[in-house]
Amino acid sequence: MPYIEAFGHHYHISGKIFLPFDEPERHRLEVQHKLYRHCLDGALTSTRLPLDTAQILDLGTGTGVWAIEMAARYPQAQIMGVDVYPIQRRKGVPPNVKFEIDDVENPWRFPDNSLDFVHARSIAGGVRDWPALIRQTYNKLKPGGLFEMTEIALNILDFDGKFAEADLCPEFLQLFRDLCDKVGMDFNPSPHVPDWLVEADFEKIIQRSEILPTGSWAQDEKMKARQNLTNQITTEHYVLDNHCGLLFQSCGWTKEEFDAIVPSFWQEIQAAKVRPYITAVFTTARKPRREENA
Repeated sequence: MPYIEAFGHHYHISGKIFLPFDEPERHRLEVQHKLYRHCLDGALTSTRLPLDTAQILDLGTGTGVWAIEMAARYPQAQIMGVDVYPIQRRKGVPPNVKFEIDDVENPWRFPDNSLDFVHARSIAGGVRDWPALIRQTYNKLKPGGLFEMTEIALNILDFDGKFAEADLCPEFLQLFRDLCDKVGMDFNPSPHVPDWLVEADFEKIIQRSEILPTGSWAQDEKMKARQNLTNQITTEHYVLDNHCGLLFQSCGWTKEEFDAIVPSFWQEIQAAKVRPYITAVFTTARKPRREENA
């Protein structure tokens, strides 16, 4: 498919999607899926779905691995995965899974009040109007339907600092946030999601975070396993080149200028006395049942 190249990576030809779709990104998505499952103790959702769940929509399906594995758990359900990129697996796709190439911000072809579960995961960088996306989700869900959204927060924290407050690499992260504001893209929606859900009339809103250690400081086996997966998707190549390429290039940066600021970023992350971590944020909500609104 046609693409824009930035810092050696391929992005959507529109220039409006700041997530790449080349082979390194596909590999990162597969590892990230394993990491999210580890955070959920092997489950595929933080939400407890009814056994009779029939219609599932997966927004930003990526390689389609989540949809495929959900199909085995819920063989009675029809699962549609939607993504702007045609990078889905082609082998081993169950008959109750279908993939569609489309922008998740476009109007969905599903009737109102028709979906049991809408799942959105790691689509920050591809969504400009989050409240509108959440409103569309509400409209398409059946009364009592469930919504789940997962994102990795745009913060790098020190476990030995002020817990959940002490940002590492503040200068680089502030630069990143400033560039996001310049292009009108919110890469860190999680802090605002509960308010957007309330505004859309969702209920039973729950948000929880899971620590993702980076480096080599984790002690127990569970955290070491999580750390290993996190390290695989937070290398210099994945965290910076992949997800900063089009953003920085769109704002006038050259690769050489970008590379010049990278060493200080990694020096701070890899400092011997620092125990860095990031967080995965799981948000769940329910559309009210009709009788509760009567």
